[in-house]
Amino acid sequence: MYTIEFEKICSCHTKSGLEDNLTFETREDMYNKARVLECRMNQEFCMKHFFEAVDYGDKIIIHSSVRPEDDEDDEDIEDARELVKKSGVTIGFDASQVPPKESGSN
Repeated sequence: MYTIEFEKICSCHTKSGLEDNLTFETREDMYNKARVLECRMNQEFCMKHFFEAVDYGDKIIIHSSVRPEDDEDDEDIEDARELVKKSGVTIGFDASQVPPKESGSN
């Protein structure tokens, strides 16, 4: 059994509806889900924290740290959330989808 745990649960995590601890049958499933979560949290949450998924073998812990303050006083600089929204890139994980047979994933 493989697990993903969160070092700290911030208010953004609580509001997002993400489960607190996740369990997987395979290491590959755990690893893939952790990378998607890490990316989503860094793109969609409030930008006060930076999230990093660290692999400890049979579990991955998603650590959080406070993002450093931006020294720029320029009012024209866009917030990172706005940049992500404007990028048009959506990263997600839909466990109900089956990969195509030619993808090599089975």
